[in-house]
Amino acid sequence: MQSLANNLHYDVVICVGPQHIEIAKIVINQVKRFFQAQQIYVITHASHFEKFQVLSLSNLVLVNENELFDQFNFQSVADFLKQRINNGDRAGWYFQQFLKMEISKIIQSDYYLIWDADTIPLKPIDFFDKEERALIHKSEENHNPYFETLEHILGLKKTVNYSFISEHFMVQTKLMQNMLLEISTNAGNQAWPYYILENITTKDLALSGFSEYETYGNFLNSTYPDNFRLRTSPSELLNTTRNGSMILGTLPNTKDLNFLEVLGLHYATFEIWQDINPKKIKTNKRRIALFFFLRKIPLIKSLRKSIIKRFRKTYSLPQSPY
Repeated sequence: MQSLANNLHYDVVICVGPQHIEIAKIVINQVKRFFQAQQIYVITHASHFEKFQVLSLSNLVLVNENELFDQFNFQSVADFLKQRINNGDRAGWYFQQFLKMEISKIIQSDYYLIWDADTIPLKPIDFFDKEERALIHKSEENHNPYFETLEHILGLKKTVNYSFISEHFMVQTKLMQNMLLEISTNAGNQAWPYYILENITTKDLALSGFSEYETYGNFLNSTYPDNFRLRTSPSELLNTTRNGSMILGTLPNTKDLNFLEVLGLHYATFEIWQDINPKKIKTNKRRIALFFFLRKIPLIKSLRKSIIKRFRKTYSLPQSPY
């Protein structure tokens, strides 16, 4: 039976900064391989376009990050932060969130999947259940400033006892548009991103004062709670790790990704800021090479299992739910 995820139309949206260009190219190829996306939208600076055009994907749509808004861009965010707190370091962090919201106005599909540029899919994933409800991969984060801002801009309090923050989010396009319309109405003649920034307290603006995932998730739950469901059954749960760089370095090769899939992971995030030990990574790659070599010798299953067990224990990787 064909997966429901193959029947519902959705696009994929990936925001890419200069520090993630190379890993993003791997991500895009894996998204193309494993997901049934109509279009893959890559939002980035125009100077990076040619680096993605070499992928030669027919459904790749490159979006200039500084032209998605009519009168708002990266420099606008930086100037606002410098004027308000004399520090524009977090401009990119806020700007990419606004881009992932604003793009709902040009998306043609009913849904779009926001996917992190440093997170590599390793196998197919269903994003909807049998009743066509979007499946949510919850987390346990609870950062109060996100909800203070939420209440300021939409008059909503936190409506769930978990977090919507993840490495991805399946967004209902029309609902995101409705949320932006409500924020814009509250903002009056002001551009809605400025309205959000002005409603973040000064002490939080220099750090993390807004989350597009928490804002949309709580808006979704307060308006159409029947349109989504948490992943609960073993077949829906996702095995993931954020320690990809610690295990394999920042640019994994095909064999590395195949091994992570063998470990039962659905996706792995490769964060550039992680403390990377070249010696450990070299050792890991040797073990992976040994694992695939032993695969050619059917009688030596115990050694292969021992290698998998060691990786799972060392990096606290979850067991496969299947």
